[in-house]
Amino acid sequence: MKHWSPSLKAFLGIFILFEVVGWFFVGSTERLDQLLLINGAHNAFADIVFQGLTSIAEVVLPVLLLVYLFRFRREYALPYAYSYALSTGSIQLLKHFVFTSSLRPLAYFASSGVKWHLVEGLSIHSYNSMPSGHTGAAFFMFFWVAVLFQRFYWGIIAGILAVGVAYSRVYLFQHFPVDTLVGAFIGVGASALFYFLNYAKIRTK
Repeated sequence: MKHWSPSLKAFLGIFILFEVVGWFFVGSTERLDQLLLINGAHNAFADIVFQGLTSIAEVVLPVLLLVYLFRFRREYALPYAYSYALSTGSIQLLKHFVFTSSLRPLAYFASSGVKWHLVEGLSIHSYNSMPSGHTGAAFFMFFWVAVLFQRFYWGIIAGILAVGVAYSRVYLFQHFPVDTLVGAFIGVGASALFYFLNYAKIRTK
């Protein structure tokens, strides 16, 4: 479509690739092997990097971007806020009312006998695994980064960072890969919905 900037095309391309490869991986690999592969490939440097990546999707940065939009790019502020609310609300609804018995890896593999790599000092949760809120927030937020900064390389950077957040959630033993795939779909879906509604509104003026 004409209103898809090079950066948004790049970001969506990475998102689609992430979903296709991710669902193939989930469908062809047992849960235990998924976590052994990702959590097992650990080192001290990766611990620091993935803790940093996972923090990107926490409340502060999305809210700061919202403040920036209200100050400098007001035409995107409300669509961004609406998509933030829809993405976050949908994920919390699914966590607490639909997938209520969805265990996180620590609880799911409690009797496996495997010695998992847990980052020292990091609180590891046991419940409400599906879907991943951090991943949803990352893909929602970086969708809008790709909208704002329209050069191709910004879309690549945004996509890589969003995928990095998703990977970090599994590496840090907080989620299964499938949780991140669903979270990413919700984040992008909510953002795309309000982006296109906003574009349609502008076109009719």
